[in-house]
Amino acid sequence: MAQITQSGPIPVRALIAEAQRELDLRRQFYWTRVRAGKMRQDEAERRIALMEAIVKRLTVTAAL
Repeated sequence: MAQITQSGPIPVRALIAEAQRELDLRRQFYWTRVRAGKMRQDEAERRIALMEAIVKRLTVTAAL
């Protein structure tokens, strides 16, 4: 597994950017699934909240 550092093989900023992209995708994709009746609204909200927490935790941990 690659080492996670501020400027190493996988910089923290790259992790944050990828997590933010995933969050944006989830917002679009889950909304579509909820509208189609394939996902419950509360489940979509829970999963989005989890990814939001990941983005926030990475950002705070990196002190950005």
